[in-house]
Amino acid sequence: ALSDRDRERFLGGRFISTKILWDQMAPGVDPLSEQNILVVMTSPLTGTGAPSSSRYDISAKSPLTGAIGHSNSGGNFGIFLKRAGWDGIVIRGQAARPVFVEIEADHVQIKPADDLWGLDTQAAQQALGKGGKIVIGPAGENRVKYATVVSQERSHGRTGMGAVMGSKNLKGIVARGRQKIALHRRKEFKKAVKQWTRLLTSHPATGHIAPTYGTAFFVKALNPKHALPTKNFSQGQYEDADMISGERLRSDYLVKNFGCVSCPIRCGRVVRLDGREIKGPEFEILCLMGSNLLINDMDAIIRWNYEMDLLGIDTITVGNVLG
Repeated sequence: ALSDRDRERFLGGRFISTKILWDQMAPGVDPLSEQNILVVMTSPLTGTGAPSSSRYDISAKSPLTGAIGHSNSGGNFGIFLKRAGWDGIVIRGQAARPVFVEIEADHVQIKPADDLWGLDTQAAQQALGKGGKIVIGPAGENRVKYATVVSQERSHGRTGMGAVMGSKNLKGIVARGRQKIALHRRKEFKKAVKQWTRLLTSHPATGHIAPTYGTAFFVKALNPKHALPTKNFSQGQYEDADMISGERLRSDYLVKNFGCVSCPIRCGRVVRLDGREIKGPEFEILCLMGSNLLINDMDAIIRWNYEMDLLGIDTITVGNVLG
């Protein structure tokens, strides 16, 4: 059990998760064994409407590094978990067959997921119905050490948390509820939210560059500084950087912006490819599957990004492995 002193010292998110893992997991645990502990944790601000506060953390011993692995993401799962009345979830052991966890306020059930096993991350989320969802794809099921956990179209991309879920035969978690977050000083809090929102929307980085180009802005920004990963990091400049830049993504592919719940920045990209509207690539995939591999084909990079998200595999690690 966590004390009020623990909450004061560690607040929430990965800090509380780290304490739980440190206190409760023995040294030398195999990350893909049933002795590993998986922690999904929100923060005190999750669900309050504070700017950019919908992110939440998934932590466990990492199968990729052997150290404590953290992975935070947007998506709406953290907010739905809070609305169900939960700050976090601690998952232990290993199911004998594929399962998913369903949280309906105080009612928690572990249900069979045989029919979900093998589904990609979007199909699995659709099958789980309404609510906030996190799922793994085929990569996590097969314990790929850099498998991701996906919520909506947002990925917990690093440290292999998808592999940990797969090792527990846990296909996903769905949370539903209607509980409201109590605020101690509501008027002052709402005033602070407005102030921070104005700050974010008026700042050049978060009010103009990020909404206009997304993180893809960094392709052209870093290239002249010789800081763009190129040819497996052996170079810092790519002659075709314009072809995989945020500027080209905006001019030739962008349909609209999207963003995480309660975040005013709206840096996400919805792009059109092959007659569909899908999530656009972030900076890391543009450079690691582009300049890092000397590939200037924007269509291919967008397609690979989409397909890897469906598989539930970390795009950044794939770009490094191929490099």
